[in-house]
Amino acid sequence: MPAGVYPNPVPHAHVVTTTTHKTLAGPRGGLILAKGGSEELYKKLNSAVFPSAQGGPLMHVIAAKAVALKEAMEPEFKVYQQQVAKNAKAMVEVFLNRGYKVVSGGTENHLFLLDLVDKNLTGKEADAALGRANITVNKNSVPNDPKSPFRDFRYPYRFFRL
Repeated sequence: MPAGVYPNPVPHAHVVTTTTHKTLAGPRGGLILAKGGSEELYKKLNSAVFPSAQGGPLMHVIAAKAVALKEAMEPEFKVYQQQVAKNAKAMVEVFLNRGYKVVSGGTENHLFLLDLVDKNLTGKEADAALGRANITVNKNSVPNDPKSPFRDFRYPYRFFRL
């Protein structure tokens, strides 16, 4: 998480990737951070993303990322990030109280993973239900889940029990 609310992974890794549209609250996209200045590493990263996942520069998106990074340096952004973590902890408590399993048992940041195996609910369905409440989530697999997180069900009324 930006703003020093969570430990910085950069000193501990050669490459760190992040989105710019989630906790940074910038435009949809991402950043690849690499340290060491190795030409070999740069070439590997470049060939991994260009041209298939990354193309020509979009100057308005680059400018928007710069604005988001500048705003992340402000004291108010740290307060915002602290509140994001508090909100995630509150959501974990609500899900636990409603009988959902949280894979890690809790959270110390903005991330947590629900185990929906015994809820007859897919990640895709949960994503859609939470999306209607303006909550952005990812669909991920959990250990021992026989279903794909992308499978559809025919009965959309199940969403409303979340």
